[in-house]
Amino acid sequence: MSCLFLAAAGLTIAGEMQGVVADWNCVRPMVRDGRANTLKNKRSCSLMKNYDRPAYGLITEDKKFYRLDDPGNDKVRQLLKDTPDKDNLKVVVTGDVQDGAIKVANISEL
Repeated sequence: MSCLFLAAAGLTIAGEMQGVVADWNCVRPMVRDGRANTLKNKRSCSLMKNYDRPAYGLITEDKKFYRLDDPGNDKVRQLLKDTPDKDNLKVVVTGDVQDGAIKVANISEL
């Protein structure tokens, strides 16, 4: 019965999801046109020179994308600070998904 309520409310338990981190403003073009093409044609999407963005998204291998919540954004900034290849940060995220956003419980680099 509680599962039906959660599904009706739009809440899905995400469990663990894997994907690559991107600037939230660049997620849709990356899914539509490909990450490599977007990074080549829209240099502002690259996180290499400026990784401190207001919001990040997670793009999964099956081309789904999710916005991270504020605590998740803070955790991503810390991971990006410590990684040399900021445009290819692959992560594992655990948390709940609601309306295309992840309420991040934990995030770690793959």
